[in-house]
Amino acid sequence: MRKRLIAACLIGGLAAAAAAAQDAERGSKLFADTRGATGKPVGNCIACHASGDALRGMIENRGGNPKNARFVRAVLQKSIEGSVPGAANAKAQYRGVLTAKDLDDIAAYIARARAS
Repeated sequence: MRKRLIAACLIGGLAAAAAAAQDAERGSKLFADTRGATGKPVGNCIACHASGDALRGMIENRGGNPKNARFVRAVLQKSIEGSVPGAANAKAQYRGVLTAKDLDDIAAYIARARAS
């Protein structure tokens, strides 16, 4: 019984840490003002992805659910790395600029954003 309680506490703690690791509000700011938030000379995400519906459609075309932050995060990472056709050149500017935390937060924002 005690081992189950300890395991449950550990799993609950890890889940809470994962949820806390993503900050959708910060992601919203990064999405809208990428240049200002990072202090780097890059374009703002919103400049090309102002339509939330279109962005979610692109994510769905990659085979995933745009409400799943983990999947969105993977798409963002692959796009920046240049392994997503059509995104390699546009996203290259973010290589070495957006941190893992930045990508987590942007993914959380996209996954939680309402259709627009």
